[in-house]
Amino acid sequence: MTRPDVVPSPGSTVAPDGSVSFVYRDERASRVLVAGDFTGWGKDPIALMKREGTDLWVLTTRPLPRGLHAYKLVVDGRWTADPANPLDIDDGLGGRNSAFVVGGRDLGDPAAIRVLSLNLHTYQERGLREGVVVNDSLPKIERIAFGVAAMGIDVLLLQEVGEHVSNPAEPNAGRILQQHLEQFTRRRWEHVWREAHIGFDVYREGLSILSSGPIEDVTVLQLSEGGLARIALIARTTIKNTKIRVGTTHVSWGSEGGAQAERMLAEVARLPTGDHAATLLSGDLNASPEDRQVAAFIERGYTDVGMATRNVWPTFGEKTLTSRIDYQMLRASAGRRAARIEAFVRVFDGEGPEDGLHARVSDHAGIVGAYRWDVG
Repeated sequence: MTRPDVVPSPGSTVAPDGSVSFVYRDERASRVLVAGDFTGWGKDPIALMKREGTDLWVLTTRPLPRGLHAYKLVVDGRWTADPANPLDIDDGLGGRNSAFVVGGRDLGDPAAIRVLSLNLHTYQERGLREGVVVNDSLPKIERIAFGVAAMGIDVLLLQEVGEHVSNPAEPNAGRILQQHLEQFTRRRWEHVWREAHIGFDVYREGLSILSSGPIEDVTVLQLSEGGLARIALIARTTIKNTKIRVGTTHVSWGSEGGAQAERMLAEVARLPTGDHAATLLSGDLNASPEDRQVAAFIERGYTDVGMATRNVWPTFGEKTLTSRIDYQMLRASAGRRAARIEAFVRVFDGEGPEDGLHARVSDHAGIVGAYRWDVG
């Protein structure tokens, strides 16, 4: 149970053993219950206890099963979403249920900077609704934002971020993701997007960087010209008192992609040296580890984080993940200590759906690296 001498934060907090503490503030309520999938909803709701002399109602549950859990508070008979929990999901009845996740992937120390790289494959999903073909990308973007918020991701480096050239029903996917992230985290996110080319004749397709910290010194590197032009998007951001240079790119297959990677790295090397701790370049390199795209990074002193942590798995495949072509490449700035890699995991891969976060959202899986520069 919650210690009586500690003032807890309102909302729901998941402990390492899977138990969940609920805290609700209301000086006028006479009875507060929590009802969710773990109580059979209204079948067996659990009462919160009011802490004497305060407006706090508190409860700690037994350990709950791994996965995504939905709930509502019942305050004097009135069902309501938890006002202190920004994570919520559609309740199927036109409203929203508050939500939390028990378990999930191990992302290391919460003090680390967590960076997600993902090829969004925006606006390529289609579904049937009452015989009409509809686009399923907007619900997918909300699911990604929920997962990012639940995992405590700090920076997103994205590829194939699209917007329709004329249809307002298919707006810029990065901006929609930004809006959902601000809803689910209740804090400001910055977003920069740059167009690379027109895809499928109707989509402006480009790259996005989203950060929960300030973004500055944004640079676009032109890697190739033509109908399927390739670019890299580079910027600096400050997270948890650490400034890092980050970049996202999507290069071509084969020797053409190798030349694009080499051009990008040469241009990055000419950028101003600044006070950032490291450079982290991520993206869809369309290459196996032995190909030129990857070798170019290694030759310039970058660390393939997957190889360094021995977390090497396929990241691409239409139905089944079969090829490793997505990477995070890290290089410490001159005179700066190398980062400690707290974790490197694959996410949004269709595996372990019991944790509620990792359904497939693209023909690529995402990868998350967690890095610390404030330790020896």
